[in-house]
Amino acid sequence: MRRKQSYDTTVQSVERTLDIIETLSAHKTGVGVTTLSKELKLHKSTVHRLLTTLMLRKYVEQDTETSKYRLGMRLFELGNAVLSKLDIRQHAMPYLRQLWRETGETIGLAIVDQYKVLYVDVLETLERVGVKSNVGERMPLHASACGKIWLANLPDDRINEVIKLIKFEPMTPYTIDNEAKLKEAIKQARDTGYSVDFQEYSPDLISVAAPVRNFRGRVIACVAITAPALRTDEARIKDLGERVKVASQKISQSMGFNK
Repeated sequence: MRRKQSYDTTVQSVERTLDIIETLSAHKTGVGVTTLSKELKLHKSTVHRLLTTLMLRKYVEQDTETSKYRLGMRLFELGNAVLSKLDIRQHAMPYLRQLWRETGETIGLAIVDQYKVLYVDVLETLERVGVKSNVGERMPLHASACGKIWLANLPDDRINEVIKLIKFEPMTPYTIDNEAKLKEAIKQARDTGYSVDFQEYSPDLISVAAPVRNFRGRVIACVAITAPALRTDEARIKDLGERVKVASQKISQSMGFNK
């Protein structure tokens, strides 16, 4: 979708190029020039010209059989370069692996970026029935365990500011749909030290998450365990919650946090 921000206040060609990249990211199997032109409300010749430039720089590639365009490996390389600078991943990995071995479930490390939960590392379960997650996947704050534990560790006045930005889009019938319910979930997370996504993002999944702090005590990430709802009852949720708390505390300590 084309951004609402007017091109009059920005560099038009850069905005259009970024719109193309972001739109391509939403089309996993590729997309043609005509579709891009319609979605972005740009002339086909403009879209084609920008795509040609992106292809020359390896940011976009074209399928020779379908003629559709998709994101290129250069973006993957740049993404990895950014992730490699996140020291938190190196500090966290030994504890994520331990948690993965203990639980047998999918383990994720996430940060909050632009008021979205962003997964920066994932260890997938080896179970036949399990959760498949991707590095780079984004989730809304109100429908994710990581989002709620991040909110729970903000000052009350800051929570109120952030909540005003949340649209409470329904992901499933269980998704929190208003401010009062979200604040109740935040209170529960503060009481227990971990938060729960009970089929709120996906109707088949349950997640628990706990915060990771840096040496100043600021929450910089969260650790999440995600499992199929069919094998996760109330007792197991509590057990996973305690385990994820321990893992996140160990990571925090490795980052210099001393309570």
